[in-house]
Amino acid sequence: MKKTLSILGLAICELLFSQDIAFSKLYGHADPINYYLGSYPVTGSSGLDINWYGGVRLRTSIGVGLQLLENGNVGIGTSTPQAKFDVNFGNEQKGIRFFQPSTTQNPVDTLISSLMFTWYNNHADIGIIRGGGDNIVGLGFRFNGGEKVRFTPNGDVGIGTDAPAYKLDVVGNAQFQDIISGGTNSWIFHTPDDGRKTIHLSPKNVANNDWDWGKGLIINGENGNALLNGKFEAKEVKVTLTPTADFVFENEYNLPKLEDVEKHIKEKKHLPEIASAKVMEKDGVNIGEFQIKLLQKIEELTLYSIEQNKQIKKLQEENQTLKSQSEKINKLEKQLEQILEKQ
Repeated sequence: MKKTLSILGLAICELLFSQDIAFSKLYGHADPINYYLGSYPVTGSSGLDINWYGGVRLRTSIGVGLQLLENGNVGIGTSTPQAKFDVNFGNEQKGIRFFQPSTTQNPVDTLISSLMFTWYNNHADIGIIRGGGDNIVGLGFRFNGGEKVRFTPNGDVGIGTDAPAYKLDVVGNAQFQDIISGGTNSWIFHTPDDGRKTIHLSPKNVANNDWDWGKGLIINGENGNALLNGKFEAKEVKVTLTPTADFVFENEYNLPKLEDVEKHIKEKKHLPEIASAKVMEKDGVNIGEFQIKLLQKIEELTLYSIEQNKQIKKLQEENQTLKSQSEKINKLEKQLEQILEKQ
């Protein structure tokens, strides 16, 4: 009996689906306005018109395939779409949706309508930002509700700012391997990845096919030294090396005797405690230390001058005394001559 009924059922189904059934509208709930299946005309044909007030659902054996709610939200893999287009990936908490969290339609200069990607408790979305009219003022990327990157129509990119003023405007720290300036007058800001803690700022060479490292500026991160293979020009240079040469004026300072200085100059051909020309050419000159040594010699020269001035004054006083005594002697000689003449 069961076998007979099964054969009969299959025959009826085959009969129904093997024939065209003409209809202009099928409706339910006794409501041909809000619940019906019909058609609508298109060029050279007709389309299927489904109007079901409560929504439309296409299901498979494993659950919801497509859901259209009465508010216009469309869901794939979900029966409760939260946006105009909402994709759910089944057993994982991730999805894709066209998203507009604000009830205000298209507010100015705000990333509202966007394509949102969710991953468990995190989400990221991308969308356009409109201006005061119908214009687009930017394309934004947002993470967990906060806009992080914006592209403007003129090609400016902002990271950490929604108002970039340059082709790349970063508010915060940025990391680069090398920075190369554009144009024919190109320079490179380079940090070699070979264990050295140095920074190189160099121009292109004459052939314009490589960097001219020999004409660059090098800063050593180990000791703070800087190297420049060329002239250095500045309106002002401040040297903060300490101590200065004021120790020359201390009472316990042993001022070299001029005789010893003279002897050193004759033998060495340079001042004491000052490097020779050959040493300077070989090792260079530390400007700070050299300035202090020069100041030391100037202060020593000042002390020599003060001492010399004292001696000059003393000689002047002695000379005045001798002059006075000479005048007295001359006067006595004249008086003596007068006495002798009277006799």
